[in-house]
Amino acid sequence: MLGCQPDNPNEILTSERAIISYFIDGLQIGPAEINRTPNESDFTIYVIDGMDLTSVTPVIEVSYGATIYPASGEAVDLSSGTFTYQVTSETGDVRDWVLTVESFDNKLQGKWKVGKPMEFHYFIGEGESWGWEGVKDVEWTLPGAGAATDNELEFMTVGVDEVGNLYGTGTYSAGADSQFETFVLEGACLGADLDYAPYYGRMPQGEFDWVLNLTNNTIVLTQDGVTETTLPIEWEDTEDFSIFQLAFEPQAYELGWQDCNYNELELNYGKKVWYTIIREGAELPDEEEEEDKDPVIPEYSPISLNGDWGIEDIGFWPGGDAGICDDYDNILRFSNESFDTSTGILSGDFQYLAGADGILTNGNGTDWVVFPESGTFELKILQNPDNTESREFWTMKFIATDGTELEVPNAVEGSGADNFTLKFNGGFAGSDQEAHWYKFVRNFVGTKPCDGETPVDPTPDPDGIFPEGRWTAREGVLLNTYYWNSDDDQGHQRYSDSQAADNDVITFSEVEQNDQVYTGKITVDYGADGTFDVGEYTIKSGTFTYTVTGEEWGAPVGNMVINTEDGGTITYSKTNLWNSKGDFDFQIKFNVDGIGEVYYRITDK
Repeated sequence: MLGCQPDNPNEILTSERAIISYFIDGLQIGPAEINRTPNESDFTIYVIDGMDLTSVTPVIEVSYGATIYPASGEAVDLSSGTFTYQVTSETGDVRDWVLTVESFDNKLQGKWKVGKPMEFHYFIGEGESWGWEGVKDVEWTLPGAGAATDNELEFMTVGVDEVGNLYGTGTYSAGADSQFETFVLEGACLGADLDYAPYYGRMPQGEFDWVLNLTNNTIVLTQDGVTETTLPIEWEDTEDFSIFQLAFEPQAYELGWQDCNYNELELNYGKKVWYTIIREGAELPDEEEEEDKDPVIPEYSPISLNGDWGIEDIGFWPGGDAGICDDYDNILRFSNESFDTSTGILSGDFQYLAGADGILTNGNGTDWVVFPESGTFELKILQNPDNTESREFWTMKFIATDGTELEVPNAVEGSGADNFTLKFNGGFAGSDQEAHWYKFVRNFVGTKPCDGETPVDPTPDPDGIFPEGRWTAREGVLLNTYYWNSDDDQGHQRYSDSQAADNDVITFSEVEQNDQVYTGKITVDYGADGTFDVGEYTIKSGTFTYTVTGEEWGAPVGNMVINTEDGGTITYSKTNLWNSKGDFDFQIKFNVDGIGEVYYRITDK
């Protein structure tokens, strides 16, 4: 047995005789397609039609220790379309490998056009119980994007690069309307206009060069040798490859959470944008409308509510946490439930119990839902036959012992057996545009602190409702017009040309508190560019008096008077102080004739 071993055990011979890779620089498109089975050994390469193949010098890699004939780098004639190589292993075993040469069908070659409006998919609050997503035409929010719909696109192949990628030239030209798409949002939350072209405008206008990477199916567009855009190509399922999408991620999330309107928020949290491109002369297939299917009653209830449910989250749109501190440790208790298979209603008894603080609901005067303390409930459970996990047809109703009803106007949200979310319209302002929700979790006791919690200790609190220190722009020291709940409500809009105020720094020092009155020193640094002149309301250095007059949405509201260093007096009639934990923190408001309410918005963060 020992006599059968080689002198060097590390030099064990192998019978492997495979072709690992095969490439012809300047001719071959993409990697070779290598096929090896117990009975067959063949591979295929693709080249541009019409290329001279009478004398080519491929680079070939074979198995360790094996040799190939003809050798790597040796000229061969592939003009017949087939060629046979012989690979010999270290042990002397020989295998024939048959090469097939095929012309590459560049499906992009030729003329195309944008066949339908640009679309984008957005997802706001991804991973959160309150999150939502959807697909929209880009022109819905950015009307200038509609100009793309009839634009034309042409690809012309030039050759193959050193790694097997096709390259060529192309043009993107305006259609019948002679216009390219634009992406300007008028009246954005943080200013007059906002150009989304860096995020949503990726197509080079005019002539460009392109490289088609067949390994990952992406195309790189370069214009003037400078601007480079990489776009994935996603082919539609058509027999003639006449439709594809150029898709990309807009990455506008860096613009942040702008909550003055839904449309801007959707743009900022867009996940994918795409052009739908169709070949010249082709047509988009008729979109089949999905047949609405009636919801069905399940054979049994997919959830049991019996037991105690605590509040994990109370929130509202727009703005985040609701500031309802008293409710967080409350318990919603269900019992005696039964499920009616004829109606799909899970019913039983409920109690809404105060937590350890003994307070059942908030008392800050906001327009918020108040749960009945006890009675019966009806959870109507209907299922989407195509998605039985969906709760889109679930509805909830509470019937109090006195006969009054609390009906949840939206579908019950959430997933699984251990959580559900009740979502109401109206928010704290009673607007249909807003919503608020309670998220309940089984056997949970809420302890989350709330935004807007106001200290009642009369002694000065450096971390309380008027902390001393440096206050800066929340997103620029903004002066905004704001029309709450009116027909022309456009949310927070920049007031005139006020950018010079964006880098102002306001410092409060030597603050003293006497009950609900705060006094101290205010110092305003306008920066090198000065500040925006709003006449008698231009904020200045001096001493201040801030008097708390009440509450609004769980935070103090009051008046501020500044006695300026130059002997003047500035009176701001309404000032919201949202606490250092709040959302906007500090709004110093005044009224401008013919304009309405305007305010500085600053933060100590």
